[in-house]
Order: sequence, then structure tokens, then C-alpha cells
Amino acid sequence: MRKVYTSSDLNLVQYARSVLEGHKIESVILREQLAGVVGGIAPLDAWTELWVHDAARIDEARQLIESAMKKTETQQQPWHCPGCGENIEAQFTQCWKCETERKY
Repeated sequence: MRKVYTSSDLNLVQYARSVLEGHKIESVILREQLAGVVGGIAPLDAWTELWVHDAARIDEARQLIESAMKKTETQQQPWHCPGCGENIEAQFTQCWKCETERKY
């Protein structure tokens, strides 16, 4: 097994695992229960880790996770409507003013 991703945010690690599951890459989350002891141990020792079983798919797994995280970051940014020029908050996928859909 090899570690492919780590984060202090358990939700991000679980999201990364779901991305891998969608591509039939077996993985396991380690240190999932340590989030509650932050402050009692070194911070990095409490970070949740995602490990992949198949060493032959390590690079593929890392690329999939990196791509998925970039899409997530893009979705969290405010955007500029190409239809009317309105500035739209990140959580919206459609312009409130002209109903143009957000393009990723």
C-alpha cells in the first residue's frame, strides 16, 4: 500500500476516496479517528490519510485526486457571468439576473 493523499479535513479525504472508488481503485482511510485528538499530538500526526492497495495504480490515483480537487477549488470561486457581466457567488450555478448557466 502507498499513501496518495492526506489532509486535516476528513471530508476531503473521503471525497478523494469516492473519486478513486468511481474508477475502481481500492483504497483505505487511515487515522480517521485521530481528528478528535488534535492538540494532544503533533498536528501532522492527526491528519487523515488515504492509501491505495494497488501499487501499479498509484500515479493514476494521484492524478485523479489532483484533478478532482482542482475542480472543487474552481467551484468554490466567485464567477463572472458571461451573459450579462454580473458577479455571482461561488455556490450558484446559474446567474440570477439573466439565467446563464455557469461553465466549468
